[in-house]
Order: sequence, then structure tokens, then C-alpha cells
Amino acid sequence: MSGSSSAKSSQSGLGTLRRDFSSSSLASQPTEAISPPTKPLTASDKRMASIQAAIAKARVAQGVTLADTNTKKRPSESAPEPPTKKKRQLPGSWDEPAPAVKSRPVTNTRSFDSIPPATAARPSKSGKIELSEEQKYVKSLVLSGKSIFYTGSAGTGKSVLLRDIITALKQKYARSPDAVAITASTGIAACNIGGVTVHSFAGVGIAVEPADVLASKVRKNQKAAGRWQRTKVLIIDEVSMVDGDFFDKLSQVGSKIRRNEKPFGGIQLIVTGDFFQLPPVMKGGTPKFAFEAKLWKQAIELEFNLTKVFRQSDETFIQMLNEMRFGRLSQESIARFKALSRPVHYEDGLEPTELFPRREDVDRANSDRLRGIEGSESRTYVATDGGPMASLDSGKKLLSNFMSPERLTLRTGAQVMLIKNKEDDLVNGSIGTVLRFVDPAKYGMDEEEPAQKKAGTAPKAKTMVTPDRFPEVEFKLPNGARRRTIITGETSKVELPNGEVQVSRNQLPLILAWAMSIHKSQGQTLDRVKVDLGKVFEKGQAYVALSRATSLEGLQVLGFDSSKVMAHSKVIEWSKTLKTYDQTTLD
Repeated sequence: MSGSSSAKSSQSGLGTLRRDFSSSSLASQPTEAISPPTKPLTASDKRMASIQAAIAKARVAQGVTLADTNTKKRPSESAPEPPTKKKRQLPGSWDEPAPAVKSRPVTNTRSFDSIPPATAARPSKSGKIELSEEQKYVKSLVLSGKSIFYTGSAGTGKSVLLRDIITALKQKYARSPDAVAITASTGIAACNIGGVTVHSFAGVGIAVEPADVLASKVRKNQKAAGRWQRTKVLIIDEVSMVDGDFFDKLSQVGSKIRRNEKPFGGIQLIVTGDFFQLPPVMKGGTPKFAFEAKLWKQAIELEFNLTKVFRQSDETFIQMLNEMRFGRLSQESIARFKALSRPVHYEDGLEPTELFPRREDVDRANSDRLRGIEGSESRTYVATDGGPMASLDSGKKLLSNFMSPERLTLRTGAQVMLIKNKEDDLVNGSIGTVLRFVDPAKYGMDEEEPAQKKAGTAPKAKTMVTPDRFPEVEFKLPNGARRRTIITGETSKVELPNGEVQVSRNQLPLILAWAMSIHKSQGQTLDRVKVDLGKVFEKGQAYVALSRATSLEGLQVLGFDSSKVMAHSKVIEWSKTLKTYDQTTLD
């Protein structure tokens, strides 16, 4: 498809985001790691043969449409969706988050005011992240059937733990795939964990009506009512943006639909998020947090505060962020933040990612930088969107939640971020530079096409247009080495529990990385960050933005104003009631 699509606020249907990866060896084939300083590409026969073999197996699996920026050609909007490929077995480390978690030391935040040192969680020999003792404890409670809420400051592994919990629950309920409902407060957060918005799951729309009216509405929606009946575990991520009244309505609807007086009709709840980050979206007045809901204490049996910080290793920086989280900066921390107005020093060509509160500022910043690369080759990749809902407003809303854009224009020299895991050390959040665009014909990509078509595994030529060039990107690895790899298209889908595809998008798993929105940066780990706090307007935004950085050396803060460091007093008081793992095990 070509052209931009606007997304209205309507939400309907339950979808579970599942990534459908081709059988391409590019997705798993090891690529050459190059230790700095970076060396120019060689023309050795060995490397050329490796690239040729990798690309040759990939072409028929690619559904990305390439539009040359110098032409007006566009793929047909009526082209059917490419057939689903056989899914390859993903490595065990696929669901692990950004690489900084894997090797950085840890600091224990046993209290909110002091941060004594602790031991880092080390990756196993297989490359998988090993959970800390407190994370294992929370997971054990989940598998025992407890309804829990867990939180923690930025960088404490909330997302790592949640992905591990989801995997474990799917194994527990392998014979009942509908039993685990994966949801989040926003579409972006839902996509990040392979779920849908909690509004879509519940079938209640924007939920302005009383609980009785909403329950009646759900009863008339056979699919929504069925979801409530079949669900045994409900996961809600980024709960900080869930309004307290909405939480109560959800619980009451569940009780009425399931004819069970227990909160949420007896469904086990796994709730997570950081109330010190982005608050509920309100049209006026003071937000009511989920923990203020009347049924919160009845629905949540146990509450935990994770304390081990994985993202940062500098105790001073962790203390500064801890003070910022609670909105009470010391004079020493204020002075240190103001001193960060200097530019970040780097010699490898990878600039700090600038974080903005508004998406239009992000688009403008990335476009300006892209146009500033003069004399470089440019390619525009247009995503192939499919599914029965793709042309509907509700489908466009689902598509807008994908991290991958509808149109992606790249140039040689462009700074990009990988948004899908590729290998153990080449993961979502990796930053790199586009080196060149590889011509498939030059490397004999057509050689395998006839055999594939004969076998019936490739779509007919008229159903899709294969890009004639793929970007080769050089990424910086966590250990400082460089890795060059060719990036090809991958498909993301939103499906119903029965496997019916609602919408799908095939696009290169890349985004421009000179700038990013604060909202989309939640959960990301960035080695170099630039933030102008003069543009921040909401409580929690400054903390979210600055806590993406891994070190003071990689952080630039412009317009620092201590008045921009805001925390809700209700959240501060409530947080004092939370227990840590150490406190729980001593009771």
C-alpha cells in the first residue's frame, strides 16, 4: 500500500500480535563481528559467497515493496497478502530485551533514599538472561496462581520479567491458548508484548458508561463475552496509564459476565508498570490511579517493588534518577544535571538519540537529518499491509501501533534502530548506520526463484514486488564491536485467538534513530541520549526520558529546570507501602 493512513480512536476485536518470520537464513545466520576501529568492506570471495548464499534463500520470503524515490511507481492496493510461511523455531533468547541488561553491573535500591551495591544478574552460557532472585520469586508466585502487581524504577527488568512470565504461562496453559489474555494500557505497549489494548480485550470501547451498561454491551458481543469466559489469566502492562474508575469497571464487568462475585470474575491478574512514569490520560482534573480503585486491594493479592537496577551501573547516576523519580532533587543532583548541557563526546559516528514529547517533532527532526545527507543513495520502502481489517478505521488503528512505519525512507549514512531481535547481541534497540544498498541481482538472488515457485512456496510474481536492494547496516554491539548485516523484511500480525489474521504488516524492522518520542522510548535502553526538558509538559516525562540513558557520559540535558521534575504526591505516599523481595522473605 502507499500513502499515509489516519488512525481514529475506535478499537474493536481482540488480536494477539505474533511475528511471522520467513525461513530466510538471514534471520539467524551469524554475521561477521568487526572490532573497532571499523575497517572498510573487503571483496574477498569468502564473504561474497556468504552474502550470496544468505540473500539467495531470503528473496521469496520478502513482502516489502520498494519504491524508488525518483519514480512514482506504487504497488497495487488490491494485491493480496503473501501466503504465510512456515515459521522457524526462534532461539530461546528472542524475547529478551535490550542488550545493556546482559552485561552491566547492578546496584541494589533497597530503599528509596539509599542505593547500596548489589550483584548483577549474569547471562548464562546459552546467552539467555538469568532472572535475579527477586524476579524468580515474583514468577513463582504467578505460576502458583496469585494475583500480583509488581513495579520498580526504570531499568529494573520489569519487561524482562514480564516476557518470561508470559512464556511460562503459555507453557502452563498450552492446551488452552485462550486462557492467557495479554493486554496493555496503550497500543504501542501492547504490541511490544504481543498483545492488545485492555479496552479491546474487554470489548467495552472507551468505557464511559456505568459498569451495568458495559456488561450488557459485552453480552451482546459474542466474541468479547467468550473471551471473558475463557480467560484464566489477565495480564495488564503499563498500568500507570489505566484510570482507577476504568479498573473498577473492568472488574465489575468480569464479575457480571462470568457470574462470579470475585474481582474480575475470579480471573488471575498480573499487573505491572511504574506509576512514577506516564499517568492516566485525563481531559481535565486530577488523574485517578489504578491503585486508587475501590477494588484494587481485593483484586491484587500481593504487591512488589523490584530493586535491582540493570540499565545503569553508575551509583551516582542511579541516585540522581532515584531522586528525580520521587520529585525531590538534592542540590548536588541539580548541579550535576545542569552540568550535562555539554555535548556528548563520541568518535564512532553514532549520535545521541534525541527524545521529544510529541511525535510531530520526532518526524520533523528525523526528516531534516535525512535530507541533510547530501549526495547519498536513497531508497523508500513501502510496507505491505494485509488482513480483512486493514482498510477499516479500526484496522488502521491497529496498524498505527506497529513500530514499523508504513513508509520508510533510508539513505546511506542514515542512523537507524533495529526494532526486532535478530541474534543474542543484535536485538531490539541496537543502533547502527546504513552503509549501502545491496543489489540482489548482483549476488544471484534470482537463482533459487524458479525452484521455489515450482515447489509452490513462492507467491506469483504479480502478487508482490520484491525490493531490488536491501540495506546493509553496521550495528554497534554491547561490547563495542561492530557487526554488518543485511536487513530484510519481516511480518508482524494481529490475530484472534483462533489464528484469524486481522491485520498484518511486512516492512524492514528499522526506524530512523536520530530522534524518538518519549512515549515510544519506554522500555528502551539507549547508550546516548539527548533531551530538551524545556519541551516536557507532563509529570513523569522527564524521568522517563532521562532514565533511558545508561550513563552520565552518554546523556545530554538541555534546558534543565528542577520545576520540570514532577511526581504525584499520591504516588509517592502509596509507594511507601510496597515491599521488596528482601522485606517479603524476612516476614
